[in-house]
Amino acid sequence: MGIFASEDLTVSNNNPNIEAAPNIFSNTMADMKWTDIERYAEENAIVLLPMGVIEEHGPHLCLATDIYTAHIYSIATKQKLEEKGYSVVIAPPFYWGICQAAKGFAGSFSIRPGTAKALLFDIIASLKDFGYMRVFGLNAHGDIEHQITAMNAFKEAHELLGITACFPHEDFMFHHFKLSSSEPYFYKIAPQEIKVSQSEVWDVHGGDMETAIINTFYPHLVDTEKAKSLPDVSLGDQFEAWMFGGQLKQISPQGYLGSPASYDSVDVSRNVEDYAQRISEAIITRLNK
Repeated sequence: MGIFASEDLTVSNNNPNIEAAPNIFSNTMADMKWTDIERYAEENAIVLLPMGVIEEHGPHLCLATDIYTAHIYSIATKQKLEEKGYSVVIAPPFYWGICQAAKGFAGSFSIRPGTAKALLFDIIASLKDFGYMRVFGLNAHGDIEHQITAMNAFKEAHELLGITACFPHEDFMFHHFKLSSSEPYFYKIAPQEIKVSQSEVWDVHGGDMETAIINTFYPHLVDTEKAKSLPDVSLGDQFEAWMFGGQLKQISPQGYLGSPASYDSVDVSRNVEDYAQRISEAIITRLNK
């Protein structure tokens, strides 16, 4: 059984143990009745909020790669938390964010930071109005402006709404933002300690990992022949310059950073399992503080 339990779903050819995903609203509040929403709130359920954007991901991947990925991770994380006895519900995805790095490419939708912050805050406030007191973002978009804006929205929600509202951060990222990781509006994700990719080039954007995930769950949205033809593009020693405001088009005119051609060497099942485990453990650690 894959993470998407439905007899109507097809199974991806390249990994028979994982079922193809239906759409980003499946298994979220969007598919529920209002009475279901009320019942979960009465159970003091944890809310997972998938976060991403609609932006280019190279000439081989769909624009919605980030939000599809966040949705996949959210469903897998929900299962991990439920196995540990928690009640969990997934909010409708947040996919109108900031695309500072991918500016200049057709299809990279971006909204103003103030708009994004207000929208995120209002979504969390709505969840609070429904009776939910524990909201955890699950973000699959690394743009610096997007992350800072989301951090500020969760910080404001935590402080003004009187609920647990937390944005995720990989452990190694905190010092880049001059954060201690003890801030109450974050939850800290441990680093991945297993090897799930054979590529020597880190997937920053549209590389082997993202290509493999979308090909496994949404194979019709990947041009695999194009992916196999693309040469590696590495940031090299430009990581920090890129992270703090780099423009993708200047580095990679085709709009990707990584090794798309290596996608078929990625162990997607193991990666999703590991990521969901680390996310669920981080959430539980934060709840137990």
